[in-house]
Amino acid sequence: MALPAFFDPIVNAPRWQKFALGIFGLVILAAGGYFLVLSPLEIKVNGLRAQRSTVQRELMEARAAAADLARVRLEIAALQARLDTMKERLPGEKDIPPLFRTLTDAAYQSGLQVSLFQPKEGKIHDYYVEIPITVAAEGGYHQLGEFFERVAGFPRVVTVQEMRMAGISKSRNPLRADLVLATYQYRPVGSPPAPKPGQPGAPK
Repeated sequence: MALPAFFDPIVNAPRWQKFALGIFGLVILAAGGYFLVLSPLEIKVNGLRAQRSTVQRELMEARAAAADLARVRLEIAALQARLDTMKERLPGEKDIPPLFRTLTDAAYQSGLQVSLFQPKEGKIHDYYVEIPITVAAEGGYHQLGEFFERVAGFPRVVTVQEMRMAGISKSRNPLRADLVLATYQYRPVGSPPAPKPGQPGAPK
């Protein structure tokens, strides 16, 4: 089959021109293939690689967050357990009168003669109320020590804040003890905030 006439210059050209023209054609085909086929594929591959890197980074962050969340949950559970334990040791409002009776019973069982047992107004703090108790009692050193030992064994928290002792010369009891005890009442979550200094009910 004869080629069209416009191919005659190419057919009749010298061999080196045909060779150069062939190389030029290959370059054109290679460039066209790259820009039309390979370049879009390369852009797509680079986009997929970037997307994979982003997904891997997000996966690592999610795993770290999940591990941190598990740690935080364990810490919250531990804190809740400590809070429950503290709540068991801090009397509620309904437990205060029985606690007062238990204190006076402990004093009498220890052999002390109680002349004054006076709970005072509670001092409100953020998460608890401190209730001072003034106690005046007469007895011996061993009886006072037994009373302190009984108080230390209470399931509820009772502390000795102040203690003054004086000897009594004309009495069958050798000493008089003026004590300020304190117990602590738990304030549930959602209670009104503690008053600021200067407001009614604020700690002095």
